[in-house]
Amino acid sequence: MNLFRKNSFLAIFFLGLSLAVIASLLPSYKLFLIGQLSVVIIVTVALTVLMGGAGLLALSSAAFMAVGAYGAVICISTFNLPLLVAVPLVVVFGGIFGGVLGFITLRMSGFYLAIATLGLLQLVLVGLKHGGTLTGGGYGLVVPLLSIPFLPELTVERIASFSVLLMVLVVDGSRKIMRSRIGRAWLAVRDNEPAAQMQGINISEMKILAFIYSSAVISLAGVLHGFLLGVTNPNAYMVNLSIFHITLVVVGGMTGSLVGAVIAPIILYFLPELFSALGEWRDFFYGSILMLSLVFMPMGISSKIQLLKTRLLSRKNIQL
Repeated sequence: MNLFRKNSFLAIFFLGLSLAVIASLLPSYKLFLIGQLSVVIIVTVALTVLMGGAGLLALSSAAFMAVGAYGAVICISTFNLPLLVAVPLVVVFGGIFGGVLGFITLRMSGFYLAIATLGLLQLVLVGLKHGGTLTGGGYGLVVPLLSIPFLPELTVERIASFSVLLMVLVVDGSRKIMRSRIGRAWLAVRDNEPAAQMQGINISEMKILAFIYSSAVISLAGVLHGFLLGVTNPNAYMVNLSIFHITLVVVGGMTGSLVGAVIAPIILYFLPELFSALGEWRDFFYGSILMLSLVFMPMGISSKIQLLKTRLLSRKNIQL
């Protein structure tokens, strides 16, 4: 126990590993859903850092998921790179790509930035559809058999379980970043750029860093998404996917807190998927949850939880 207290990473890793093992005991379909939920949470957390933390509205999440999914398959199939080399390489490339996007859009904000990032998504989709044999064109690519040392075959079930572990690590890492000097600088830039600049914060550097981090994390989610589906297809990364991700961030809360970024995907993705047997009524169920969330929690889940926490603490202080 003392070891866990001294090493928070070890404790979080053990928690993620425990959840991954528990998830692996589920039936294949539910385990697949848990893996997909983990991917959605990773994306929502990254976008919450970008939008709720740094205040940068972006519609490019689907583009970076495509970069991750296609990049990993191309590195493994075309360039014959080992899986443990291909994935970090793709994540780094996604971060660099995001940094370039951040640099190009430095003078943009609000809806202008959203439209610019939407344009990036369209460019990526056109490139994927007309990439010939490299990207598979409109048909996409099939994910090859995956393996790592000591594990001759990575099945979908194993990838889903590993996604749970990575999700826990990403959430904890993002939480620590938001509490660090960089995270506080992002919040300052979001709230008041002139005041942040007067405090000595490099506005441009902070914005580019936010894009680099979120893009790298979303690229990782894209890798997992492609591996779970077994194929990559341009139609899987259309603008509606980015809009869905932004919906999750708004429902979760734009405060920079990551609590809502974890809860919102469970409410708006996982629960409707469990009721997929309802057919068209599944969309009604999803819409109802979305409307109720926005009506009763207009500032997001994170704000509501923070308000409840404040009230509980005030009552405890009154009793004392």
